[in-house]
Amino acid sequence: TSLLETFGLTEYEAKCFVGLSRLSTGTAKQLSEITAVPRTRVYDAVRMLEAQGLVEIQHSSPQRFRAVPLEEATETLRDQYEARVDRLETALHAYIDGER
Repeated sequence: TSLLETFGLTEYEAKCFVGLSRLSTGTAKQLSEITAVPRTRVYDAVRMLEAQGLVEIQHSSPQRFRAVPLEEATETLRDQYEARVDRLETALHAYIDGER
């Protein structure tokens, strides 16, 4: 999970993503049990993962969560990383050009 954290995920988000990748689908209770993430924090982590395109939320009762396929997740993380590098490059050029 620490490697996922280098890509911008929090510890709880990384644990939840890995936990969901091991399950076909899971509830907050199941995810909390296998990841040791407090159930109340599972909901926050899963919402953030959904916003990043890494998890899908099934609005059932209880809610069920599913991680996207690993290939899709790694492509999403790659795109986010490359976008950050592009922003860094643009900012550095603007800073350097402004210094001249």
